[in-house]
Amino acid sequence: MLDMVRSMMSQADLPISFLGYALETAAFTLNRVPTKSVKKTPYEMWTGKHPGLSFLEVWGCEAYVKRLMSDKLTPKSDKCFFVGYPRETKGYYFYNQAKGKVFVARNGVFLEKEFLSKRVSGTKVQLEEIRDVPETVSAPTEPSRDEQEVAEPVVEEPAPRRSVRARHTPEKFTLLTTEQRDVLLLDYDEPKT
Repeated sequence: MLDMVRSMMSQADLPISFLGYALETAAFTLNRVPTKSVKKTPYEMWTGKHPGLSFLEVWGCEAYVKRLMSDKLTPKSDKCFFVGYPRETKGYYFYNQAKGKVFVARNGVFLEKEFLSKRVSGTKVQLEEIRDVPETVSAPTEPSRDEQEVAEPVVEEPAPRRSVRARHTPEKFTLLTTEQRDVLLLDYDEPKT
């Protein structure tokens, strides 16, 4: 179980404080899968029912969860992380990173394919370059000019281009600007028309 939790935590972009949610999710999942030693799952032994597995999702994947209330101009859903299954209700635990809160929602659009495709393998392969040196050539005692280290030239980034056009305040605003080109805001009472 610890190996399962370790792999879950290493693949997700979540802080270590979500270790408890990872442990609960691992126990929840392991209670619903069969083992070699026992033909029934622990869930079947406790409840007498065969567990449904269609609702299981990849832990730590991103999901879009619909907001309860939204304005016309704001997005209708938030991008959250799936972090577990609640015990008391049907649904999922989601972590909203922008708000820093964990909440329960019944539905969400899970981005499992993107989550699985962006992950690279945890194993790193390091290759060494091996060169065969001919035995007839003896190594020179002094380094030749070609073998001396050459410092690479430093390439400076070009400065951003700025407009050279003279800037003038439009005539209709000449009475509303100061010499430092600050705009004066005038507050007249109510409009007359």
